[in-house]
Amino acid sequence: MSQHLSRVKSFLPLSSLCLALGGISPLLTACGGNEPQSFAPLDYSYLSKMHLNVAHIEVVDTAPPGSVPGDISGKAPTPPQQALEQMARDRLIASGTEGSGTFTITKASILHAPGGMLMGELEAHVDLSAPSGGRAGYALAHITRNLNPGSKDPESRAVLYDLTSQMMQDMNVELEFQIKKSLHDWMVDASGAPLPGAIQKQDIGPGSTVVTPANAPLASSSSVGSISATPASLPAAKASPATPQEPDAVFPLGDDAGTERPSAPPVKSPQPGVLALPANHS
Repeated sequence: MSQHLSRVKSFLPLSSLCLALGGISPLLTACGGNEPQSFAPLDYSYLSKMHLNVAHIEVVDTAPPGSVPGDISGKAPTPPQQALEQMARDRLIASGTEGSGTFTITKASILHAPGGMLMGELEAHVDLSAPSGGRAGYALAHITRNLNPGSKDPESRAVLYDLTSQMMQDMNVELEFQIKKSLHDWMVDASGAPLPGAIQKQDIGPGSTVVTPANAPLASSSSVGSISATPASLPAAKASPATPQEPDAVFPLGDDAGTERPSAPPVKSPQPGVLALPANHS
């Protein structure tokens, strides 16, 4: 019993020191090991917002940890799939009055390759739907990143946290690039006003939508994504010259130049008494 009490007394100073260090900084190395005990949450609210001209945006996860054979992303303090969800909520803002958007996570994995190399992969796409239904816009972002942990444990929480952070830096850049490239016409400012070159939508019947750039003349139109844009009105065809009802007496088939010539004067019979027989006629 006395030996047990002495062990407890000798442990108390060390544990008190660990608690004190942990209170100073949560990322300080834990006593007795090289593994941090806590990690800062991954947050992207400080990055620029991407306002889209839809009424709401839904986040769908189709790649939870373990979806890929050998995936160890679930061991990370913040799994990549969870970081992608946070990125979508922090940066994609619905600033329109109609239509919907969906941010779908399709890949979020970390694989431990032979030799200790870690291979990470992220993929997600944004689908926008018009009020009348059907896809109106689409953007896909995909990145891969490898990490050699060196002497560190490849599957430690600290190493997985570092790789996830690096992948998300790449993904934030790639997603913003793809949205500005493929969904520029659907981007608005914080008040919902269209950006230069953004689209305007007008339903013209079930299953059909006219999509027209905001800065373009009303008679023009364009197509975005898979929506077919049909001009609301087309200029009337120029009327062709009327074809003569009767052939020309002089040029019944027309001249070589294809130009019209004035009609020949009508042929009239001579007045009575004008014609005379020759004098030597018997």
